[in-house]
Amino acid sequence: MDNLDFNKHTSKTYNQELEDIRNLLLNMGGMVEKQVQKAMQSLLESNKKMAKKVIKKDLGINAMEVKIDEECTQIIAKRQPAASDLRLIIAVIKSITDLERIGDEAEKIAKNAIYLIDKSFKSDYFSDLENLAKIVANNLTQALNALARLDPDLALKIALEDDRVDDTFEQFNKEMISVMALNPQDLKNLVRLSWSGKALEKIGDHTKNICEYVIYLIKGKDIRHLDLETIKEEYF
Repeated sequence: MDNLDFNKHTSKTYNQELEDIRNLLLNMGGMVEKQVQKAMQSLLESNKKMAKKVIKKDLGINAMEVKIDEECTQIIAKRQPAASDLRLIIAVIKSITDLERIGDEAEKIAKNAIYLIDKSFKSDYFSDLENLAKIVANNLTQALNALARLDPDLALKIALEDDRVDDTFEQFNKEMISVMALNPQDLKNLVRLSWSGKALEKIGDHTKNICEYVIYLIKGKDIRHLDLETIKEEYF
């Protein structure tokens, strides 16, 4: 495996271009992380003003995705990268797509928050949703840490944590379905709560994808659709 040293080129400009797209990616990750946090906070605290800010800031995330994509395209056209450089650019392009989609899911949560605030709806199941959100948010933070540190071991650990996200959401969703049957008068509100849980589960999926791109970047192995426990034994 070639050495992952992005400052190895004789062209200092090329070195800087690669470092710039990494920094832009991490900046976008930080923006998205805050969006998820603020979206959930707006729902749990019935903060309509915060929810509206989350929705408005999604445009900035979309613009960041376009900017990074353009930078990567220019590097490919000018430098014709190979080996680890090419893997970096591919990983960046794929990661920004998932980050943008995480931003979309945060926006959905914020829109659900506004709906529930307008209906003055509160439920004991907010705490269950908060529990799911804490797991998802922690995984996202650690996935971004793995990306920043180029740490495949951490990336694999967090990718494996997605099963916990799925199980927690599945339990939450079953409870929502039961409550809906018993409280038809609150059906629309409970559906919005369930949709927020589904958005968190989707954020978990995109977080797992980012972890897989980190492993691809470092190990040179595309592990999508492969059993992660087997990957752990073979490559770690």
